Amino acid sequence: MSEPINTPTPAPAPEPTPEKTFTQAEVDAMIGKRLAKAMKGMPSEEELTAYRTWQAGQAGEKERWDKLTGERDTLAGKLNAAEAERDQLKRELYLAQKGLTGEEAEFIAFKAGKMVDDKKTFEQAVDDLTADRKKTTFDWTAPVGGGKPKTGENDVMNALIRGALK
Repeated sequence: MSEPINTPTPAPAPEPTPEKTFTQAEVDAMIGKRLAKAMKGMPSEEELTAYRTWQAGQAGEKERWDKLTGERDTLAGKLNAAEAERDQLKRELYLAQKGLTGEEAEFIAFKAGKMVDDKKTFEQAVDDLTADRKKTTFDWTAPVGGGKPKTGENDVMNALIRGALK
């Protein structure tokens, strides 16, 4: 005889759980909690307005700062130019007081300018260059004696040489 084969009986299908329904108040509460969580750390509308006002003020400050910096640079350049001109005039005055004029003054000023450093001023350099210079000068081209200039070839050459040496 044959024994009946045990066939498992299929398990009954679970009953579907009914969908949960929420009331409007519960939905509003959940959305409120999520919004509060998302908004945590976010600035308020007043804070945003204050920030935007501050940011606009900063742009104006940068423009003002740039304008002041440009004016400062312009004025610094003008000051440097004025100081250089003042120094040049002081040097020319010093050379004139020493009795130097014309090309001689230019040459002495050039040489003295090259000698200026931390230890030697322009005035000291001029004094060094003119130390052996005669204090009095005499115009050798002036006529001597009878008041008539000599017109000989040697006299003319001598007068030219003496004029070049003064």
